[in-house]
Amino acid sequence: MGLLDSIIGSVVGGNAGQQQGGSANPLVGVLMSLLAARAGGGGLGGMLGNAGGGMAGAGQGGLGGLLGGAGAAGGLGALIEQFTQAGHGGAINSWIGNGQNQPIAPHDLGAALGPETVGQLSQQTGMGSSDLLSQLSQLLPGVINQLTPQGRMPTEQEHAHW
Repeated sequence: MGLLDSIIGSVVGGNAGQQQGGSANPLVGVLMSLLAARAGGGGLGGMLGNAGGGMAGAGQGGLGGLLGGAGAAGGLGALIEQFTQAGHGGAINSWIGNGQNQPIAPHDLGAALGPETVGQLSQQTGMGSSDLLSQLSQLLPGVINQLTPQGRMPTEQEHAHW
């Protein structure tokens, strides 16, 4: 398990990569998918292909393997840009900074991600879009915050440890 997998797992909660019965938590896959898609620039097709039901691709270095080749935190940078363009740059920048994380409402998160992405993620996880956005709006700030512990984007060296 890579560092990024551990971060996502800790934010989702304890052994959150697993639910009862040992199946992967779909939100872990969604978080990984969001970052992987933005890193590859391949849109939803690339995201869903790389995520493969949530955890495929994790065997090659976890999410770090999915993000590899995109530069340090390429996926994170693209996600920040998307939030900024949707008018939610203040929220995502608070998650990166050292201060308190601003909340993001589920409908605002949906607007930032776009209806196509939300629909695809909802289909991928089997969750309704409102439930998906509600849970992601609680988890994503913590994941971004932990990926940027000094209030900055990770360096190439830090990224290599993902």
